[in-house]
Amino acid sequence: MNDYILRTVKVGFMNTNCYILKSKTSENAIVIDPGEDAIKIKSVLRDMDAKCILILLTHGHFDHILGVENMRTTRAKVAIHELDAHSLTEKDVFSSIIPKDDRPFAPADILFTEEGDYKAEEFTFSLIHTPGHTEGSVCYVFDDIIFTGDTLFKNAIGRTDFSGSDPEKMIRSLKRLYDLPGDYGIYPGHEEKTVLSDERKYNPYMKMFRN
Repeated sequence: MNDYILRTVKVGFMNTNCYILKSKTSENAIVIDPGEDAIKIKSVLRDMDAKCILILLTHGHFDHILGVENMRTTRAKVAIHELDAHSLTEKDVFSSIIPKDDRPFAPADILFTEEGDYKAEEFTFSLIHTPGHTEGSVCYVFDDIIFTGDTLFKNAIGRTDFSGSDPEKMIRSLKRLYDLPGDYGIYPGHEEKTVLSDERKYNPYMKMFRN
């Protein structure tokens, strides 16, 4: 992460991890999963002398997207995998438990349809499609860290008993992360950060992959 400054902001009543990546060479920043508390996120951006150019969503659940509409600007485009794009434009089964759900929002500006490498201004990242928690769950790889959303946590994984979840797909997604060469910092959607090498060793949901 030599090229970026990283800040974590806890947002919403589920304490979702919203991440801000700021370039070290400009004011440009990427916001990952603004799951509510847009005012708080904007305050941190100001403290960092940063301006958001891109909002990346790891998946479409409410606790990762409710701040999207208030974060939109003419510069800040919203990106999500195409299979979770409907979460922005329609309410879902979770709406009844949310204190305030302003959806429908405007559609995403960018729909990811393929894995691979992407570029936004001076930012470069890779996208890995990791369905299981939702059909459109993805992980974003920036240099030596991965933003895993609700796919992989420290010693845990995202739930697979929701509508749109799939336990078998989750297993395949976890195997793909397990098989990545080298080590990465893991920045999940909830709780504390970890490293992939520790998850390979200690995460009970990855023990099946160990030889």
